[in-house]
Amino acid sequence: MAITTLSNQLVEQKKVETLNAQALRKVVSFREINLIDESTIEYQGHRINITKDAFKSLLKLLGMSQQFAKKFETLFTPEAKSQFINRMKDAMASNIGNMTNITLVVNPINKSVVAFSKAENSTISNGQFIQVAEDIINKHSMDVTNWSVDPTTGLISIDAFNPKAEFGIKGLNDEVFTGGVSFKNSPINGLQVMPYVNRQWCTNGLTTAMAQDTYTLHSLGGDNMEKFFQHISDARKNNFAPTGFADRVRTAVETPASLSEMRFAHNLIEKHAGERAENWIPFKENMNAYNKLGFDKMTGDQMKMAKTNTSLYSVVNGLTHFATHGPAIIDTDMTDYNASELQVKAGNLFGKKSFDFENSLPNPFAGADLNQQGALLN
Repeated sequence: MAITTLSNQLVEQKKVETLNAQALRKVVSFREINLIDESTIEYQGHRINITKDAFKSLLKLLGMSQQFAKKFETLFTPEAKSQFINRMKDAMASNIGNMTNITLVVNPINKSVVAFSKAENSTISNGQFIQVAEDIINKHSMDVTNWSVDPTTGLISIDAFNPKAEFGIKGLNDEVFTGGVSFKNSPINGLQVMPYVNRQWCTNGLTTAMAQDTYTLHSLGGDNMEKFFQHISDARKNNFAPTGFADRVRTAVETPASLSEMRFAHNLIEKHAGERAENWIPFKENMNAYNKLGFDKMTGDQMKMAKTNTSLYSVVNGLTHFATHGPAIIDTDMTDYNASELQVKAGNLFGKKSFDFENSLPNPFAGADLNQQGALLN
């Protein structure tokens, strides 16, 4: 099955969308911002929507944890929480707090605030991002498989791969991958580059978030670019294979997914496919097996301890297969950004520090009756 790539015409269209999504930045007096609730602020008599990430960034500016804010609302009311945050904001805006001005970062697509920032200067512009991404794509003979703009946050994502950059997995003869790069530009986090791989057997795309292979740029000055391009060059020498990827694949193949891990992937697909999510991730089938044993209501911790009949590798590939091929198989409401986001979340599951059953020891007494010797002592 050939990997689907974007036509030159579609790439040019995506460039226009990307330039139109350039975040706007406005420096305002901190005192003039009034929090109405977690999704709304008031500024100079106008109500403005804010995203969840924007609310989190506001709390961060105030030195308040999300856990504290949630606890405060539980003990009192949402209105009391907003009043408390506004008092803290006014204190920070005073001469003592030394934060008279802040920057509102606004998404021009939906006119929502996506972040509150101390910094007046912008990060890397979308135009600069396009230039950097194209330089790398052209230099390393890559094809673009996905280019998306998140209408909520303004995050830009580009996935590209080199068709000749193939690598296999020792011990798994049927597994062959092509390597590439996933580019992201965020008005909050700057430019990020992380490994992007396609599984040849079913052409599933996967963006891995392995920390050692992720590179972030907040500016294009100084020696940043030299180090950045050296990072890309080093990745190319290894066919863009993520560090430790082969070992991670073998572990995922041998490790059963927990109900918790399976539910995570199933829920992501269910948002777009409804009950048909079961065709990709058999969560309900596994849940029913536990229901028959009397576990009809399980806590999150119990689900982490419950093994399924499916490997972690199959769960990850079920998720990436839906992200890559789902809209061509069934009718969904998925956008290009949704597909990119699913690939990233599949990569997060694949690259997490430890699978739920990764370090579990084999049970040499499986199937045997429990020893009752101690209980017989009197």
